[in-house]
Amino acid sequence: MVPRTTKGGAMAGVALVALLLTAACGSVAGDVGGPDPEAASDPPPRPQLLLTFDDQQVGPAAGREIRGEGAAAATVDLLSVNKPTTAYEAGRDGGIALRLPAYAGTAKGSFAALRVEPEEWLSPGTSEFTFGADVRLDGKSSGSTVDNGDNVMQRGLFADSAQFKIQVDRHRPSCVVRGTDGSVVVKSKPALDPARWYRLTCHRLDTTVTLTITDLTAGTAPSKVAKSGAIGSLDLIGSEPLAIGAKIGEDGEIVRSSTDQFNGRIDNVSYLRN
Repeated sequence: MVPRTTKGGAMAGVALVALLLTAACGSVAGDVGGPDPEAASDPPPRPQLLLTFDDQQVGPAAGREIRGEGAAAATVDLLSVNKPTTAYEAGRDGGIALRLPAYAGTAKGSFAALRVEPEEWLSPGTSEFTFGADVRLDGKSSGSTVDNGDNVMQRGLFADSAQFKIQVDRHRPSCVVRGTDGSVVVKSKPALDPARWYRLTCHRLDTTVTLTITDLTAGTAPSKVAKSGAIGSLDLIGSEPLAIGAKIGEDGEIVRSSTDQFNGRIDNVSYLRN
């Protein structure tokens, strides 16, 4: 992984992996009576997928190669419908973020998503896994049948037997994890402020799904919401890609009738299956 060095000197890439590890494993100090010096010295596991966009230059995103920094090989493509407006912009702390299309309210508007080709490691089965991204959502982001939601990450559609998803419909983050035994949906009551950057992560462990929201602009402690229920195995072994920023169908294209386009900026996209 290539960590991002911020203006303040902190390594945002390392911080992101550490946060993913915390979300996946929790704090163990209370279980063992104190930190384990040997465990503390071990490096955190690298996410299989990590997209920081920090190798990009500010400007239009169309036609550029997108390279992942995760532990697994990933094929990532940018899809566009109608006029391409996706661009790379200045993000937080000197980094680069992906700017997705603004809300248009019509089928003639601009829509875009990142498509990550399906791989075995994107099918979590019964494994513990964590996925998420940093987001800054536009003030106006929904209201029409073609764009009435804001998908951050999604693999599997509503009609599929398995699905994992993080979205911010009506500015309220939520996680969906559905497997062979049932579905667990976790929602946040507070809405996201469009003037702020947030880190959103969803973590599945056995029958529990935890949504963690970190206000990166305010620098406050993360808030967590958890819910438990029957989930079973997420066996996503078909042709469904991982979609980032909008809904993508099994044919690998943006679902034009209901895009659920994320309107805003996305950064530090990650997926970690333990």
